[in-house]
This record gives sequence, C-alpha cells and structure tokens, in this order.
Amino acid sequence: MFKKSLVLLFILPLTAIAAPVVEGTYVSGTNKRVHLSSFEYEGAKHYELFLANMIGDSSLIIASKAKSIQDDNTVIFTVPESGYLDYQSNLGCRVEVAFSTNEIQLKNLSNCTSIEKSFNGSYVYSKQSSIIPKEYQGSWGECQYPKSSREQAFLSENEGSSNGVQRFRVIKVDPISSNELNVTGAFYYEAEPSISTINYEYLSDKSVRIKADWNDDSSTYKKCRN
Repeated sequence: MFKKSLVLLFILPLTAIAAPVVEGTYVSGTNKRVHLSSFEYEGAKHYELFLANMIGDSSLIIASKAKSIQDDNTVIFTVPESGYLDYQSNLGCRVEVAFSTNEIQLKNLSNCTSIEKSFNGSYVYSKQSSIIPKEYQGSWGECQYPKSSREQAFLSENEGSSNGVQRFRVIKVDPISSNELNVTGAFYYEAEPSISTINYEYLSDKSVRIKADWNDDSSTYKKCRN
C-alpha cells in the first residue's frame, strides 16, 4: 500500500502541470494551415492565428491574455478591425480555439464569413512546416546594414523576406534539391492577409537567387557574413 501511494505522489504533480502552447504551423488533413505566433505589448500577451490554405484563402484572428496560453486552455479569438479598410464583412468574427498538446481545434461562433468557417476542425503541429532547415538560414543583400534591419533577403528559423516585401510567417517548407528551397509564407499585403511561395536557389558563390510567385523576374543577392 505504501509503495502504491508513493507512485501516485510522483505521478500527480506531473499530470497537473500544463505547458505553454507550441507556436508555429499546425496542419490539417485537408491541407489547411493555421500559424500561431505571439508578442508582448503593454504587459499583455497577444496571440495571432493566421488561417491559410493552399488556394489563397486566408484570415487573421487575434486574442490577448494576461498569461501565456496553456495546452489545456480554450480561448476566444476575434477578427480585428483594420485601419485601412472601410468595410469588413468578417469584422468581429469570433472563433473558439481549444488547445491540447501539439493540437489546435477551431470552431466558429458568430459573425464569420465562409472563409473562417472553412477552417473549422483539428490541426496538428508540424515542425517541418514551421522551421527553416539551419543550412538555409542566413542573410543576403544590404550587408552594410545590421542584420536586424535588412529587409531584402533573409531566412531565419521561422520567418523570411524577399525583395523588400514585409516579413512573412513560414507555413510550408519544400526542399527541391540540395541547394533549392520553396517557402510558403503568410503575410499582409495592403492590409489584407495573403499567402505566397518564394523560391530560394543557393548559388556556388554563396549568393542566393530569389523568385516570388507574384513576380516574373528573379533577384540575386550576396550573402552577408552575419
């Protein structure tokens, strides 16, 4: 009896502790993706959930919490008001998001359009779709400026940029060969959520040739030392 009680004593504290949710890209079986990220502002934790599929439909929902969201939490996210748009058909759309270990469940509640409703269901965390392989990470282009301020061509662990376009969140990574990579990213374009795929080809002189799916031309940048 004493041995059984001792075993329970060690098990209970472990099962009672919830871990913060894993940020990154979650994928469904129907090729829909949701990207979870966060930032802190004025003492609160702000979460963004970018909804995207591979045919161009996308939306953004947000939530603010005093503490980090845990694996066992259910949180209401809403579509924020845009300062650039006069009319938003999905303004105030409410989505219930249930978090469990490496999984997210979405359920629309009210004021949502067919785009948000199409993302109802379960999503599982995908490390492959969230993180750029280390050998592809780096900075190119305006090497005379600090790394943090280069806006032309770079890949970090989970973000990227190309040709001066706003930084995007990585939602899909497709290695094509030992020196070529397609990265699909979610970002804002003129206040609208958008997704695009960018091709990175690494050349023998350590420069990189970049071609985005919105541009017929490619651009080549030199690799920086840091």
